[in-house]
Amino acid sequence: MMKAWTITKAIPNSQIIQMPSANLVLQSIPIPKVVNDNEVLVKLKASSINFNAVWSCLREPIDPFVLIAGHVKRNPNDLHHILDYCIPGSDGSGVIVEVGDKVSDFVPGDEVVIHCAVISGNDITMRDPMLSKTQSIWGYETNFGAFAEYALVKSSQLIRKPASIDFLTAGSCLLTLGTAYRMLISENGAQIKKGETCLIWGASGGLGVFALQLCLSIGAIPICIVSDEEKAEFCKSIGADKIIICNKKEQECFVDSNGKPNYTNWRKLEKKLIYAIGDSRVDCVFEHIGRNVFSLSIFLLRRGGRLVTCAATSGYEAIIDIRFIWMEMKKIIGSHFCNSTEAEQALKLVNDGFIKKNYNTVISFDEIPNGIDSLFSRKSRGKIAVQF
Repeated sequence: MMKAWTITKAIPNSQIIQMPSANLVLQSIPIPKVVNDNEVLVKLKASSINFNAVWSCLREPIDPFVLIAGHVKRNPNDLHHILDYCIPGSDGSGVIVEVGDKVSDFVPGDEVVIHCAVISGNDITMRDPMLSKTQSIWGYETNFGAFAEYALVKSSQLIRKPASIDFLTAGSCLLTLGTAYRMLISENGAQIKKGETCLIWGASGGLGVFALQLCLSIGAIPICIVSDEEKAEFCKSIGADKIIICNKKEQECFVDSNGKPNYTNWRKLEKKLIYAIGDSRVDCVFEHIGRNVFSLSIFLLRRGGRLVTCAATSGYEAIIDIRFIWMEMKKIIGSHFCNSTEAEQALKLVNDGFIKKNYNTVISFDEIPNGIDSLFSRKSRGKIAVQF
């Protein structure tokens, strides 16, 4: 048996409670069994809190049991993922305790980092496996995630933990670091270059803090948008010197109640941008807020600029003025986590010292609900790491 923070089917969807942790239940449940020949059982040493755990707990925009059912429909061999509970959590590091019959690259006792791209069959050999129709996010669209003492993963999700990186660092970075790497550096993303400007929404958060460091590492110019002075100081401590304070209430006013652009408020942010960098336009926008800022972000791009997006924490239905796309030849790039190669390249940046600010807060396994609520309330800075 093992301890696990679970979401159960016993709580009706209509009973969504204000704080997401209210839908988490600490249970003693059976340790998952290695069913498929490409599966691996890992005893976890560390994890982290990501926003997809908030979505899972809130059961929005899609109930996690619906997501898991969709994964199984695409991957029939994973029928064992369908249970009356699910375990969220999409970052992890630990030690292998059991491997499937066809796993040859890893053995029990290996120290590993888990990335969350679950891909089945021969699709793992595609040029970009993230384009596979089998692809799902571990601990969000699949079961047996990281908020438990043991996790069940595919062997293709594993990276050997570098000896110079401790479990806590390794186990708390890959979802957001890998996502930011693909968005900004990879050939599958914006491919930002030295000297280019990059507007980073939520630059002090778990995702933005890596985008900030990636820009600095290649000589790009990050422009950080944060909600208060404390978060601005946090970004300065990492090396940022171009910072715009724009609180949540201001962000909500960039569109009206129907989601239509509020051009007057757009101009206010444009003035802040001019004050910060001496220009009203940027080469790239790092976007994961969605509804409230998506159309504005397109507007703020210079001719030929790129917007790269991976999420929509303020809502996923956005009204955009497409004139700003075709008339100025701007590009919108969708990005979703990263493939194994990108994950390994991102982790190497940590190992080589280019990424130094990983987690800002460390909590225990028992404090996972508090960590989820803190992220939901936008009270946290950087990543929230979980020490087992």
